[in-house]
Amino acid sequence: METFIILLRAVNVAGKNTIKMTELKNHLEKANFHNVKTYIQSGNIILKSDLSASDILFKVQQIISQQFGLSVHVFVLNTDSLQHILHNNPFQNGEEGNRVFITLLDKKPDSSDLEKFARINISDEKYEIKDDVFYFYSQQGMANSKLSNPFIKQKLKVVSTGRNLNTMLKLSELANQLN
Repeated sequence: METFIILLRAVNVAGKNTIKMTELKNHLEKANFHNVKTYIQSGNIILKSDLSASDILFKVQQIISQQFGLSVHVFVLNTDSLQHILHNNPFQNGEEGNRVFITLLDKKPDSSDLEKFARINISDEKYEIKDDVFYFYSQQGMANSKLSNPFIKQKLKVVSTGRNLNTMLKLSELANQLN
């Protein structure tokens, strides 16, 4: 049985796509997922399963659709994938973890979209895209960042979900406790 980290896109944000994590946890346990844990209310789940990542993605989307009436994008990582993402973080020079953001993309952006994106003035924010992960540092914090999920989605023509570095590190810690 393998440990997986599941990130739900845009749940429990500003009163939209409301999913009570305790209810979702119960539905996941009934669906034969094991050691289900949630972390904060923004759609972070750690669990164990014998299913593949793609099967987990489908099953979690199906549960959310049937039980909550919502269509939510789901991102599924195993612990090795999460460690790889954390290891490749280009902002590891003492930047505050709540100002470093890791945004997962549903696909690698097209080169033409990347070229257009590179010409956008994003002020003093720094970013780096590695395959299907968008890393960025916002000295002013997310509330003042131009690099929001909707902005990234529109400009790069991808579906994305992001977490700050502190959250990703905590998810890694919780996942490692299950191994």
